[in-house]
Amino acid sequence: MNEIAKSFLDAYASGGEIEGGWKFAKALQQAQLDYSDKGLHRLDQLFAAMRERVKPSREDMQGSLQGRNFCALIAYHVIEILRRRTGAHIDWHDKASALQELPAGMQLPNEPFARLIALAPDQGVAFMPLDWIEAEIFADSQQSKAADYVTSLIQQLERHAPVIWWTGMQALGRTASWQMMMAADGGTVLPLMLRSTAPMSWCALMSGLPGESPEQALQYGVDCLEKNLDSATWQVFSYDGYADIEEGSFDAVIVILYTYGTSPLQLKIAFPYRPAQAGRAFEILDPTLRGTNVEGEQVLMSGNAMQRGIRSIKWAFGTTWDQLRKT
Repeated sequence: MNEIAKSFLDAYASGGEIEGGWKFAKALQQAQLDYSDKGLHRLDQLFAAMRERVKPSREDMQGSLQGRNFCALIAYHVIEILRRRTGAHIDWHDKASALQELPAGMQLPNEPFARLIALAPDQGVAFMPLDWIEAEIFADSQQSKAADYVTSLIQQLERHAPVIWWTGMQALGRTASWQMMMAADGGTVLPLMLRSTAPMSWCALMSGLPGESPEQALQYGVDCLEKNLDSATWQVFSYDGYADIEEGSFDAVIVILYTYGTSPLQLKIAFPYRPAQAGRAFEILDPTLRGTNVEGEQVLMSGNAMQRGIRSIKWAFGTTWDQLRKT
């Protein structure tokens, strides 16, 4: 349903409508909903005008395609504000698909507002913004300001830790997967930096040519993490190293994550691997936490984001991380 949400938002931004249209199309365009604080205030004004002048019934909004489209557009818009302000990964679902993603046994309300559900899988949070929207439309007075509602959603996302931790862990996973792909293909694992300021572009700290100093590259990477001269919200530094585990000493992709802000996260994870040799296939061993500034349980809760990052890299030579993972 993510593509449906995008099509709604794109149509509104271009001044058009989706197939079937939506109620109060002229009023919607006049509201100029633009993801800003002023746009949220204009959304409050739109709801107030509907309550005071139009007084739509539930049948008007829930029983017609245009009414449902109107509510869906506002829901998509509010959650997009949440996504933009936090960087959280959010997926749209209907009730049936949401239940497949949620923990077994979890129930959802048997109400019309549960037809659209936004899931933040990293934090394990489900949002049903139609509940708030319908309360704003059908109540006799304002229930809560749009800005306050968005703030409440952010608080739900960050009840355990800042969203930036999960964003950083996903970047850590992507970096580990890229470096492991290089190792599995027999390539050189060069020191790399990845920053929030350019989240899709790895910066190589060495070219691989003779005469370069790995020690200087490693020190430069550590300095970048500590000084954060670009004012990034997170940085990831990775390099080829070693890990001592119960089975012995192994080559490893070492990845260090720093997030910044009022609750910074710092951690170092080693991803050991056994190179292919003597007829034995390349193997990825269990990762090990080599250091962190927070409790281990807090690191574990962001593990899903790391795994999502790992699986987001499409390996170039037809295999995957999971296929090479030692079980």
